[in-house]
Amino acid sequence: MKRLFLYAAFVFCVSGAVFAQSDLQPIANVKLQKTEPITVKQLKSRVEALQKELGRVMTVEERKQVLDTLINERLVVQAAEKDGLKITDSEVNQNFIQMISQQFGKNVTESEFAQLIKEKTGLSLDEYMKAQNGMSLVEYKSFLKSQLLAQRYVLMKRQDQLRNLPGPSDTEIRKYYELYKQNFVQPDMVKIFLVVVPKADSSPASREKLTEMHRQLAAKPAAAAELKIRAQGENSGFQAGDLYINKNATAAQNLGISMDALLKIFDMGVNQVSDITETDTDFQCFIVQEKFPVKILDLSDVVRPGTTVTVYEYIKNNMLAQSQNAAVNEALVQVINDLRQPDNFQILKSGSDLDKTLSW
Repeated sequence: MKRLFLYAAFVFCVSGAVFAQSDLQPIANVKLQKTEPITVKQLKSRVEALQKELGRVMTVEERKQVLDTLINERLVVQAAEKDGLKITDSEVNQNFIQMISQQFGKNVTESEFAQLIKEKTGLSLDEYMKAQNGMSLVEYKSFLKSQLLAQRYVLMKRQDQLRNLPGPSDTEIRKYYELYKQNFVQPDMVKIFLVVVPKADSSPASREKLTEMHRQLAAKPAAAAELKIRAQGENSGFQAGDLYINKNATAAQNLGISMDALLKIFDMGVNQVSDITETDTDFQCFIVQEKFPVKILDLSDVVRPGTTVTVYEYIKNNMLAQSQNAAVNEALVQVINDLRQPDNFQILKSGSDLDKTLSW
């Protein structure tokens, strides 16, 4: 019985090693500047990421397209490296931070992002990235680096084609507005001036500080301008600034208040000062400065109160960005077609052998 057990264990270990080895075997080679293998494991990682996005298992034919995409990426990256182009780790990290900051709606560092993920999900940043897109943090940053390098290479190779793209005409902008006018809606909004005094070692002193500013705002609403300047001073001991709030559940959630509490803010009149409120960390009060009713925006209206970009400019910039993206994609296809020559890559399996390899 002991011998049989040992034999079974041996077979299990060997089969596990064969499985790992099959994952590490190359399925294609890219050899524009150097011979660089694409392994089954690397292909699986990309397929898993795409399957998470699609919400389904990909077919063998779709997996062949993913393999083609990986080959194209490696060809462009090798061509870029051959021409001396580089993307530094700091550039990759900066782009990653920009992406996660957009996701949270505020500037955050990678460590702050990791802490927020841990608090909300209980996962490490690496586990969270794997769950979200099928790639570890290292794999995702490597993917991001390749994308940035490919973009830089295309912009360099096709700069004449991409330079001075014509912007949309006035007629095109107005036609776009008429087609999508219903999307340019300003919700009910209120602008408040918020004052926050963090709790010091002596809470009564902190409360008294806010109470004095509360009196100033109640007596003279225009005092908000002076308080805003004072808040910027070194060791001011308080924060103050404008805040635009929408009348919806998302705004209530972001503010950490109930919907009833949010509606009470909208019921206040202009220049009305709130009561003083206390949290675990600070004392707060605010004054209502402006109220904006729901409306369909005209072309000359600003997209959002407190900004200067009009609906006309917003549409113009978006249409130009779409035109630029289309031109970059077209240029990328041209670059790939130039690089995708038989001498530059090799798919190591074909026919039924390739289908079998892709049928995991």
